[in-house]
Amino acid sequence: MPITQQDSIVITQLHQALLAAMSRQPYAKITVRDLAAGAGVSRQTFYQYFPNRDALLTDYVDSMFEVFYQNIEEPLRGDIHPGMGISNHLFAQWSRNRDFARLMFQPGLEALLIRRFRSYITRVMGFYIREHGIPVTDPERLAYMTDYLAGASWMVLQRWVESDFTYPEPDLAGLFTQLTQPGFLDALIRPVVPSV
Repeated sequence: MPITQQDSIVITQLHQALLAAMSRQPYAKITVRDLAAGAGVSRQTFYQYFPNRDALLTDYVDSMFEVFYQNIEEPLRGDIHPGMGISNHLFAQWSRNRDFARLMFQPGLEALLIRRFRSYITRVMGFYIREHGIPVTDPERLAYMTDYLAGASWMVLQRWVESDFTYPEPDLAGLFTQLTQPGFLDALIRPVVPSV
């Protein structure tokens, strides 16, 4: 069912209520009642859109990822070595959303959000592989590579947030690119054959 303008308004109100609540108290203490009241809607209305607060949180993060994904489609499509373009967009996105990035690293959110990071990287990798016609001969290997990138992205972002974004954004994008490329592409295209 398509989302109406009214649906968009309610979802935006719920997103704003979530961010406001997270800035006041730990995520673990936020209730659906708090979120509905903060958005000016009933609990029944909340449940029409989301089954629980985790779904609301992941919906907000998903909406941020959609902006990122749209920005990186061209670098992914146009260059077999798109690392710097992707890294620039990644850290620019989080720099623009510093307030939320600070809220993301509350206790209890790591497992939920790393799973989301993994799904985003799976989507990016799938697009990249299709666009460049890279054969995937070992899906399990690709899953490990995706986990590696998800964990690395999460930990680098966490360090940057905890240091209050003091490391310069372009330097961090360059470092992240240097760490993930060309080794990652080499591992994807030319898997190492174990010696006997």
